[in-house]
Amino acid sequence: MVTILVVDDYDDVRGMLKVLLESEEFRVLEAATGSEALDVIRHHRPDVILMDLALPGFDGFETIRRIRTIDGFQNTPIVVLTAYTGPSTHENALRAGSNYFMAKPIDFDELAALLEEILADRNTRNPKYSRPPSQRAIPTTKPPRPEPGRELEWRI
Repeated sequence: MVTILVVDDYDDVRGMLKVLLESEEFRVLEAATGSEALDVIRHHRPDVILMDLALPGFDGFETIRRIRTIDGFQNTPIVVLTAYTGPSTHENALRAGSNYFMAKPIDFDELAALLEEILADRNTRNPKYSRPPSQRAIPTTKPPRPEPGRELEWRI
């Protein structure tokens, strides 16, 4: 069974994702802070990590950087789920070591399709480049600039 770690400081967000992911037959682990996420990772070795960026203590960027230093986690897929959708946020998330970026509000069908692609790709010889960029779930180019005043708006 595939294990997914959900890292978000809001209980309701983690709870909703847990229910939805478990309905898709995933095993779900939860963490509310970057520190908790690192503890969970060391003990449970998740296959995929869903990461919010606004976390208490050290933020999601720092959490991602620290995850990448843990033996065996250099290539674990990390999907950033965040309300902060500006181009610099996207670039900083990629520089920190994330693989994918999704803006909140979360479209669960889109997330499920992305997870399906990630899991299919990890079973190929060259997962990072198994499909041409035009066919990947999340483009590697900068996201469009949000409308003024909508940078922090989100629903889940």
